[in-house]
Amino acid sequence: MHSAMNVLIVEDEQLLATELAERLIHLDNEIKIVGQTDSVASTVKWLQQNECDLIFLDIHLSDGISFSIFDKIKVSSPVIFTTAYDRYAIKAFEVNSIAYLLKPVNEKDLERVLKKYKEMKSIFRADFESILNSLGKSSVPKRHYISRIMLSSGKAQMAMNVEDIAYFMADGRYLFAISKTGERYFCDNTLYKLEEELDSYQFFRLNRRFLVNFDSVAYFTAYSKSRIRVNLTPEPEEKIIISAERVKEFKQWLVR
Repeated sequence: MHSAMNVLIVEDEQLLATELAERLIHLDNEIKIVGQTDSVASTVKWLQQNECDLIFLDIHLSDGISFSIFDKIKVSSPVIFTTAYDRYAIKAFEVNSIAYLLKPVNEKDLERVLKKYKEMKSIFRADFESILNSLGKSSVPKRHYISRIMLSSGKAQMAMNVEDIAYFMADGRYLFAISKTGERYFCDNTLYKLEEELDSYQFFRLNRRFLVNFDSVAYFTAYSKSRIRVNLTPEPEEKIIISAERVKEFKQWLVR
C-alpha cells in the first residue's frame, strides 16, 4: 500500500497554483496538497512549522526570487522549480532541485517529473535526503561568474573588478563600461555575452542598451504605458526606460 505524497505549492499567481494542484491530483490521487504559499516569507514560515515530501516552487515570487529561501532555512524536501525563464536552470540545480519546468507547465511534463521523483525515492530510499543534498554538487558543475574584465581607454588597457563597474552601455556598434566613479572605458564584448558571464543577482539587463549593477540603481519612477524610468548613479545622459514586460522581473530582482 502506497502512502500519500504530501506536496507544497509555492506560486504567487492564484490561478496557476489552483491549476497546478488540480493537474497533480488528476495525475496521481495519492497526492495531497498540504500547503500553498505565494512569497519567500510565507514559504519560510510554512517550512519552519510543517513538512512535505515534495515542493513545486515558482522562481519569481511576490516578494523576490525564491532561491533566497535556501539562504534562510534548511530545505530537506526535493524541489521541482517552475518558471517562465530558462536562465535560472544552473542555479536551480545548485540547491535541492530534481527538475526544472518551464511555464506554461503541461500534464506530460508533470507526469515525467513525478515519475522521476518516485524512481529516485525508490532507488535511494535508505538515504534519499543525502542524495538530494549532493545533487547540485554531482549532477551539475557549480557556475562560476567572472569577477574581472579587460577594458581599454585609448591605447591603455587594464583589468577592472566587475564590482567597480556601475553599468555597461551599448552605443551603436560599441560597448562601454561606466565605472562607479564615472570613467568611461571601451569593452570588447557584447551585452548578450556579458549577461551570461556576470552574476544575475548583481547585474540586470534593463533593455537593449543597459546592463546595470545593483549598487548603481538609485531609484525608479512610473513612466507612460506601464513602463518605468530608472535613474542610475552615475547618471547617464539619456533616459533609461524599462518596457512593461520587464517591470515585474526588474522589481523582483531588486528585492532578491
